[in-house]
Amino acid sequence: MSTEVKIVPLVSIKEQNFARNVFDSVWPMAVGTEITSNLMQAMVHNGAYLSGAFLGDECIGASFSFPGTTNGLHLHSHMTAVLGKFRNRGIGYALKIDQWHWAKENNYKEITWTFDPLVRRNAKLNLLKLAVDISAYHTNFYGPMADALNAGDETDRVVASWAVFGEEPISRNAILDPHSTDILISIPEDIVAIREQDMKESLKWRHKVREQFVESLANGGKVIGFSKNNEYVVRI
Repeated sequence: MSTEVKIVPLVSIKEQNFARNVFDSVWPMAVGTEITSNLMQAMVHNGAYLSGAFLGDECIGASFSFPGTTNGLHLHSHMTAVLGKFRNRGIGYALKIDQWHWAKENNYKEITWTFDPLVRRNAKLNLLKLAVDISAYHTNFYGPMADALNAGDETDRVVASWAVFGEEPISRNAILDPHSTDILISIPEDIVAIREQDMKESLKWRHKVREQFVESLANGGKVIGFSKNNEYVVRI
């Protein structure tokens, strides 16, 4: 088997099902599926982006995006996932870079998505490697979710905004010396593990981070990056 991961578009229904299987594995549902086959087919047929990461013949990751028009035309990245045993190998990053180039080829100037502000690995990927901006914080954005990963939690999300310009995305470094007036919002090392073991403790983190984010953004703050101590750095 080849050890090189390849990112390829998924067009046919058979190919789309590779992505659906990844999504259902990462966000398992007690009943049903994350996205139905007919809806996926309709969206891909009408201009949505869908790609898979393949190791040999095995699809180990996938990314799904569709056009959005709120606040101007952009590409909205709804789902990007990598199977658990293949994480921390740069596959999610490779999927996002492919998405960025696809957006550029199709004349999009911005890609947006939401992510859980408590998940540290996603925060570091988004703010440092991809160098996104955070444009908003939404409380309980998706409402209750039935998948095993999110069940019982409140679905607060921040909105990532990723500009599409230049030849390649440019990463940013962790902030080593925040200003004394910066607001530092710390997050736990592994909120998923905390959530599985103690939902009350998980919700304490949720509400603490929510309060800090909402207040600082309401006061005109802007997230300028992520610190070496794993904190969002908000500058007023």
